[in-house]
Amino acid sequence: MTLNVAVIGAGFMGHTHAESYCKGSLDARVTHVVAMRLARAEGLASGLPGTVLASDDYQMVLDDPSVDVVDICVPTMYHCDYVLRAAAAGKHVLCEKPMAVTLEEADAMIAACRKAGVRFMIAHVLRFWPEYLAVVDLVKAGRIGRLRQVACRRLSQGPAWNDNTSWFLDPARGGGAVRDMAIHDYDVINWLAGLPTEVQAMGDVNHFTALFAMPNGVFAQVEASMAMPAGFPFTMSLMAVGEDGVATFDGRTGAVTLIAGGEEQAISVEGSRVFAQDTSTEIDAYYHEIDFFLECVRTGAEPARATPESSRDALATAIRVQAALEDAR
Repeated sequence: MTLNVAVIGAGFMGHTHAESYCKGSLDARVTHVVAMRLARAEGLASGLPGTVLASDDYQMVLDDPSVDVVDICVPTMYHCDYVLRAAAAGKHVLCEKPMAVTLEEADAMIAACRKAGVRFMIAHVLRFWPEYLAVVDLVKAGRIGRLRQVACRRLSQGPAWNDNTSWFLDPARGGGAVRDMAIHDYDVINWLAGLPTEVQAMGDVNHFTALFAMPNGVFAQVEASMAMPAGFPFTMSLMAVGEDGVATFDGRTGAVTLIAGGEEQAISVEGSRVFAQDTSTEIDAYYHEIDFFLECVRTGAEPARATPESSRDALATAIRVQAALEDAR
């Protein structure tokens, strides 16, 4: 069953998602690209295979019975409205992270999609990233013993395509390192250790460190920045410390390492990647998350690996970190 997909948004993530549908064997095709600026929709649509309709009219897509899935890649403050309208139109919805600006919006999105009987998933791509999966699997398999600590880093310069007046650096509209960037890592610490019981943070919304008390005596740390100096390369990492060992991922090299029993072991990861690779052709985590979601659409299964509720939990953690930063001023 070939699914027809409308990609909504023609920015960086819109391009990333649209290109993913053109790789591998997803048995899906992008039939529409919608953006607020028609020229940007036309630019993305022109580079995709087949006949792709470009438009600045989202309602036109929702009214088209041939469209099965909408893939929403617009700024966060529009997510709730776009998801509610898609659900009302009976479209299955894949939506970029962060889920929403508020928890009330997130709850409304979950309720609307459940009522409409459509599949709904937030694109938390680290749940499909081979190296993150490898570390999580090592922890869940008991290879490092009882978990004690989780530490995540995600550091970047401000995006070159963004200006300082846009939504992207503004947490009130869903942006900023505290919302848009570190949401990945909140999802990871929740995935590994449960929901935080206490949150502390220092810094500001675009450059900070947060500390978390987690259930069962685990503690966690997230360091995130969208304000690193010019020339600093994008950096992400994960470390899980247990009573008997340590599992790490270094995003600069792609290396996953297990230290246990006094020995260090390099873990081979199928599909491993570093950011120097050509993302236009490789089968990467963005492809895998889309493949997973499309299979849920075909089978009617709930997206168990990345549920709407877990995405809401990540948003709730972001809100708590932002509040902790404000309290620490």
